[in-house]
Amino acid sequence: MASPRIHAALLGAALTGHALAGPFPPAAGEPGSDAIAADDSRITLWATAAEVTRGPTNIASANPVPASFGEGEDTLGPADATPDEPYTVVSLGDGGSVTLTFSAPFGDVPGPDFAVFENSFSTSFLELAHVEVSSDGVNFFRFPSTSLTPGNANIGQGGSVNPTDIRNLAGKYLAGYGTPFDLAELRSASPDLDIQRITHVRVIDAVGTNDPAHASHDSTGAIVIDPYPTNYYTGGFDLDAVGVFSAATTTYPAWTAARGLAGADALPAADPDHNGTPNLIAYLTGSGALKISATPAATSLNLTRLAYRTGGNLRVESSTDLIHWSLVAESIDAGPLSGSAAITESGDTLKQATIILPTGPKPVFHRLAAELIPVP
Repeated sequence: MASPRIHAALLGAALTGHALAGPFPPAAGEPGSDAIAADDSRITLWATAAEVTRGPTNIASANPVPASFGEGEDTLGPADATPDEPYTVVSLGDGGSVTLTFSAPFGDVPGPDFAVFENSFSTSFLELAHVEVSSDGVNFFRFPSTSLTPGNANIGQGGSVNPTDIRNLAGKYLAGYGTPFDLAELRSASPDLDIQRITHVRVIDAVGTNDPAHASHDSTGAIVIDPYPTNYYTGGFDLDAVGVFSAATTTYPAWTAARGLAGADALPAADPDHNGTPNLIAYLTGSGALKISATPAATSLNLTRLAYRTGGNLRVESSTDLIHWSLVAESIDAGPLSGSAAITESGDTLKQATIILPTGPKPVFHRLAAELIPVP
């Protein structure tokens, strides 16, 4: 957000736009836009605490002064900035950041999982930011982003950014509309990230200059261009709020409800998305993957387990004929994986489990199985 005294000048420049559209969703209100309205009924959680690290109003200044508009508390609760009243925000300055926490962890559901709201007063004066998430408050992982705005020249403080050139950078929509993010894109980011139990969201201002000493880059290495410099106490990305779609689910009925499953599609053995993983195994493991590697001496079975997903028993079974199956290891109602084999588990809530078995003379098949615990 630039100084209130120059809003009219910035608005006039921002409305010029680009002649050609990019490949990504357009501005809020246009056909095909994926903008999330602040009053979207899918939002169930808003941030409850914020830690702000200010960046300077002009990172290239010989005597940089930190941005100072707003406070961390302005990012808490529902998004309330509008194009006419865009001031209930915190300004981050160049490269500044804010780390948000919520009243409960949240997880991946079909479609977007949360939305980040900025305070732009037009559809093309867009101040952008990178977005990262963490499931432990220590290790943060950034969403892959794309900026197709040409980086051969800076666009200045009144410059225009076409939202169809932007993907997975917060701030691509005007006030009152959030940029959506889908945790499924980080499914394989790292064993240190549990996308079913996110505890922190971090928003980091993208410094929109092509000066190599200060430029920000998207995940392809391209320079991210946005209005720069905004050399005011309101400089940089202005965070209004972050809204979350679904708290982390800890029971099977809550998990199916969060996915909109009902009737036969909600049964434990059903596979409504046709990916080969029954519902209950997906609920207990997060992925349903059982990875197998073997040497002449030993066979290693690797799987993940979500230690907070209660109400079901998870089993690893083996067979030499695909008819008769024997128990190798079992987790009872989210408890530790145990059995007669050599078993190790690591991680807090996202458990990485390894089972070591001796390699026998006959071919051996392995599978995951699961059952619901009857409700008394």
